Amino acid sequence: MSYTNATVSPAARLRAATGVIALHALVGAGVIAGLSITGVIPTEDKGLISYFTPETVPPPPPPEPVAQPQEQAFAPVTAPQPPIELDRTAPVEAEPVTPNISDQVVLKPTPEFVEIPGPVVTPSVAPAIEPVPARPRNGPAGWITTNDYSRSDLTREREGTASYRLVIGSDGRVDACEITRSSGHSTLDRNTCRLLESRARFDAATNNKGERTVGTYSGSVTWQIPD
Repeated sequence: MSYTNATVSPAARLRAATGVIALHALVGAGVIAGLSITGVIPTEDKGLISYFTPETVPPPPPPEPVAQPQEQAFAPVTAPQPPIELDRTAPVEAEPVTPNISDQVVLKPTPEFVEIPGPVVTPSVAPAIEPVPARPRNGPAGWITTNDYSRSDLTREREGTASYRLVIGSDGRVDACEITRSSGHSTLDRNTCRLLESRARFDAATNNKGERTVGTYSGSVTWQIPD
């Protein structure tokens, strides 16, 4: 196989390059010219075309005639003549009417109102009860005797009368003892209250309602040495 060695001259290469450059310049000029063109292509305004066709409305039917009421003819009515004519000239005598007494209205006088007093109710009052003071139940004579003398009082021969006042509770027992007048010896006074508080018994006092209440009792004791 043989190969042909083709040799291109420099002048041919220059011409080819010049043609390519000219071609590119021509294309670029066309593009620039196309971009520089401004404006709006006018269009023909043909207006709005309407395709609406109005429908024809038929006229309303005429109203039906209203029947007018017909007048009914009535025959005249003639009143019948009375068959008998009365003689109006003759006087008519009327019998007097005697009034019935039972039909008469009799007015009776209205009786006056008399107030009758009713029974007087007297409120019941509870009967008052006389208050009762405390009373001895076992007798004052046995409360204190000569046997109650102490040895010292007998030796010293102490005698005298002691007056006392007792406070009696609602249970009938002595709640307190007070010497209202001394016997002159304190030992006799003390023994008097001690013995009364331990021995004396009472029926309790009552008030005006009959209820047991606190009361008092007063008395005296004479201390005397027997012969």
